[in-house]
Amino acid sequence: MKDSSQSDYQDLRATIGSEHRGKRLDQALAECFPLSRRRIRRAIDEGGVYLNRKRCRTAGRTLKPGDTVRVVLLENEQLVPFEALQLIWQRPPLYLINKKSGQYAQEALHRSRGTLPDELARHLNLPPREAENLRPVHRLDRGTSGLMLFSSDPGQLNHIQSHWKDAAFKHYLAVTEPAPDWDKKTITLAIDKKRDSRGCYHVSESGRPCESEARVIERRGNRALLELIPVTGRTHQLRVHLSALGCPILGDVRYGGKAHKRLMLHARYLRLDAPALKSSEAWEAQPEENWQW
Repeated sequence: MKDSSQSDYQDLRATIGSEHRGKRLDQALAECFPLSRRRIRRAIDEGGVYLNRKRCRTAGRTLKPGDTVRVVLLENEQLVPFEALQLIWQRPPLYLINKKSGQYAQEALHRSRGTLPDELARHLNLPPREAENLRPVHRLDRGTSGLMLFSSDPGQLNHIQSHWKDAAFKHYLAVTEPAPDWDKKTITLAIDKKRDSRGCYHVSESGRPCESEARVIERRGNRALLELIPVTGRTHQLRVHLSALGCPILGDVRYGGKAHKRLMLHARYLRLDAPALKSSEAWEAQPEENWQW
């Protein structure tokens, strides 16, 4: 058995022995780990339980010796619920939402219930197969808000993603502290391919080429509101670039930013051109009411 828990996060693993032969999943897990059977059932419902490396949602699944089980939990988690007004455009099987800061854009290791694919599918009352196929076309970090496109058709999802690099154009808003000492800048710092042990990326001369356009819109004391355009699309690119220049995003404590009630990064504008779509579509969405700096 392995317990790699830290703080409220727990990652518990075990291999089923002969003493649990024929037992229900929830019963065996409650005996293997220091968790109540009620908590185990909630973890199963949330999507944080795995049997033989596959997510399992059946509490009554019968176990056999040699089965591997895993329970991933994050206690005291505050979820941000999906609201109907977040759905701002739809052309089934495509759905565009204005994501809120704090919402999961996709399934997490410890949960699928309560994520945007799950909640959007419930809101749309999609048939089971479409609900299962509902996926984000692109990604936003949990703390980032803004425009996000979903598709419930795997074929169309793959088609758009295959053309994303050349057909998608995005603009972001960000608040930095301290404010940069420049008004406009093209950032061409290369970023490592791999994260460090804390899940962060770093600027590296041997990394992948990256380019971001940045422009100061407004200054308030030691803070500044910026418009950002990611020319390339590396994970955490904007966050890494601004941090490396000494003006991290407010609320981005992972990359050296000052603590704030939210990550002050918002995907304000999205345009998709042909051939990703048959004809160009462009959308814009302002930050939610907690965008205060």
